[in-house]
Amino acid sequence: MRRSALSVLVLCLTLFGCAKSDLDHGGSGNSEVDVKAAPMTEVVEVGAEGGFLERPFTADQIRDEWVPGLRILMRRSSPENQVTERWTVVASDDQGVDIEYATLDENGHVVGDPRVQRSTWVELRDHASFPAAYSTREWVARSTQLGDFEGWLYRVEDHDTGTVTEFFFAPELPGAPLQMKTVRGDTTIFELEQVARLHPKLDEQ
Repeated sequence: MRRSALSVLVLCLTLFGCAKSDLDHGGSGNSEVDVKAAPMTEVVEVGAEGGFLERPFTADQIRDEWVPGLRILMRRSSPENQVTERWTVVASDDQGVDIEYATLDENGHVVGDPRVQRSTWVELRDHASFPAAYSTREWVARSTQLGDFEGWLYRVEDHDTGTVTEFFFAPELPGAPLQMKTVRGDTTIFELEQVARLHPKLDEQ
């Protein structure tokens, strides 16, 4: 069965969230893309449902990055509103990770009760499984809220809804996409972006 771009978007949202606070990593908000030559543009991995583009990360790469203490601020935007979320890794083991999701107000204070969700490393890896039949992958240079990066830009078309969803992943930051955007025609109907990232390994240096 063909997984729609909307389904892919929902899967990614169950893992990766949004925000802006005192954990500021600088960088430009300009998301203009400079397409470069890719080492490989469509390496297809054949599974039970057909061919998939090569995933940006392995389960082991995500496990090595998503250690207790990792904190990411995400900004989720739609035409109706903008929401800031803080994602914090509170525990991990060989099988998976516990992530706390908290919604923040404009002053960076937690609104409501944070929730903790358990995911396996394989589940997190598979959130970025994009069917080759209606997806493309390019190696690009892009400016983000975390700085300038080169990485993989996936574009997933959903002919049923008339939408195109883009996911940008930087090799240095395994896990959630740095940027995600869904458009219908000339209208952006959803955006998700990492705006700050604090890693415990950096504190040890």
